Amino acid sequence: MVSSVAGTFSAVFAPEYFVLLCTLALIGYEWRAAPARNYPGLAVRVGALTAAWAVAYVVYDAGPVLFDTVPEWGPDFTGSLGIAVGFFLLWAVWRLRVWGPLLPALSAVLLGLTVPHLLLTPFWDVSSHVAYAAAPAGYLALLDRRFSPLLAVPVGMVVARPLAGAHTWPESIGGLLLAAGVLACFRYVRGRESDAFNTAAREIRP
Repeated sequence: MVSSVAGTFSAVFAPEYFVLLCTLALIGYEWRAAPARNYPGLAVRVGALTAAWAVAYVVYDAGPVLFDTVPEWGPDFTGSLGIAVGFFLLWAVWRLRVWGPLLPALSAVLLGLTVPHLLLTPFWDVSSHVAYAAAPAGYLALLDRRFSPLLAVPVGMVVARPLAGAHTWPESIGGLLLAAGVLACFRYVRGRESDAFNTAAREIRP
């Protein structure tokens, strides 16, 4: 019963779904902050996300297509790589179109998470479910405390993955620490008071 509930939680909040949910929330948040809210329309931004996510899924599915045998860590590797490719495309579109600083910042966080995750995955099965839940939820909570309830998902995922039999406790906690380290580096590099990240967030806080 416990393992079944944990497995369902893991499936519902799998990286491909939860990262997408957080990104949609951020797009709406950033669009609301835009000086000229009607250009480009919210639908255009969501369309860019849809296109990038389609590319991410192609990368994720490339392993079984390109290789006869895929190692046990292959799906985590291609999944992480797919997210990286998708968010690199989003970063490029947002920067070129000057649609705001917030989504490029999230892209930087997820790209920063992907590098150590890709390096670790062949040698240590650190939980991608935990890492890719904690990174976007942590970013949004840093941006605005009203997003803090999202942090319940990575906390729940730390418990759910071992109970579902998908990871050991060290692998699950390792995913959380990996995401926390990336977020800490992001905050250090960005600075607390002078970056566009904080400036844009303050503009729309009540």
